Amino acid sequence: MDKVVTIIVTYNGSKWIRRCLEQLLESSTKTDIMILDNNSSDNTLDVIAPFLKKIKLIKLSSNLGFGGANNIGIQKALDAAYSHIFLLNQDAYVRPDTISKLLITALENPDYGIISPLQLNISGKALDQVFGNQVRKQYNPDSEQLKLDLSQNSPSTVQEVKFAGAASWFVPAEVFKKVGLFHPQFFHYGEDNNFAARAQYYDFKIGIQVTAAVLHDRKPRELPKFLSTKLRTFPLHQLLDIRKPFFIAWLVGYYQLMRTWSKLKKISGEKHKTQYLETRKWFFTHIKKAREIRIELKEGHK
Repeated sequence: MDKVVTIIVTYNGSKWIRRCLEQLLESSTKTDIMILDNNSSDNTLDVIAPFLKKIKLIKLSSNLGFGGANNIGIQKALDAAYSHIFLLNQDAYVRPDTISKLLITALENPDYGIISPLQLNISGKALDQVFGNQVRKQYNPDSEQLKLDLSQNSPSTVQEVKFAGAASWFVPAEVFKKVGLFHPQFFHYGEDNNFAARAQYYDFKIGIQVTAAVLHDRKPRELPKFLSTKLRTFPLHQLLDIRKPFFIAWLVGYYQLMRTWSKLKKISGEKHKTQYLETRKWFFTHIKKAREIRIELKEGHK
């Protein structure tokens, strides 16, 4: 029997979580809902309180980040024998048919380990900027095509992509059982890139269902903030990409490090130099640890 659980990690999410939950509860295909709160300091828990009879809430005593908190939820979902796990950001809102279309797509395409709906901006009239950049080479619709795709009542053939961010991932439980969970080296950002690469290493495809969507309620990224995040995560993701031989991964990662640092330095000067030096250690001082992590990732779920 197909049984879906939606896992949401919250952190100071009072601005979004009510709408997120309300729209989930209106889904045509029902899903259990599990929230893991990363020790929010705002009134997120107060906003969640009226929903407690309909959801499961786990309060964490500290902020474990996106990957760490999701790992707790994913493991509980695996222990409870859910067939599919839907990872959803606190600032993302489903449409009534989103989960139904994702479930049908997953069942019809068992070779896909990660399926994302379209991630739209808050207007619902265009792709979220980050998501659009991630899938542009495989899916880059004009406004009329996007409107046509989203008007379809039945899911279309899944569109394979190289990567889609984890703001809304629909994943069969068997994928986590084989690939493993998010790696703790990535606290916030980069963990989805790393997991997706590992899924592909295990011959799972990544796809998008263009007739299903979520609205992602976030502002476009400012370039300095985006580059500082990229500096912290992307070179390490490349270094730990087990799809590549170690030497190639090292070269690609170090190139990304130096390229990103060069761009960031032009904008912000030496402000992020400490972060640059910390990341650079992975390519010289922490080589042994990087090799050990790569071996661990190739072993999959334990």
